[in-house]
Amino acid sequence: MKAYLQYLRDESKKCFNDGLPSLEAAKRIEFGPYGEWRAPARLYMNVERAYREFRNDPPDAPWNTPATFDAIYEVAKAKGIEVEY
Repeated sequence: MKAYLQYLRDESKKCFNDGLPSLEAAKRIEFGPYGEWRAPARLYMNVERAYREFRNDPPDAPWNTPATFDAIYEVAKAKGIEVEY
C-alpha cells in the first residue's frame, strides 16, 4: 500500500506541476502493477486527495459525491475498463 501511495503521489505531483486537472491526471496515470487491484478507476479519488494536499486544502473539505462518481466513470471509460465502485 505504501508503494502504491508513493507512486500515485509522485505521478500526481508531475501532473499537478504540469497544470493538469485531477481528472485528466487520473486518466493519464498508468495503473502499473496495481491494475489488478479491485476497482482500479477509484484511482481518481487518490489523485484528487493528492491534489488537495498540493493545494493546501483543508483535510476535511467536502467532496462532491455525484461528481466524484462521474469522475470514476470517466477514468474507467478512458482506460477501457469495467466500472466498479
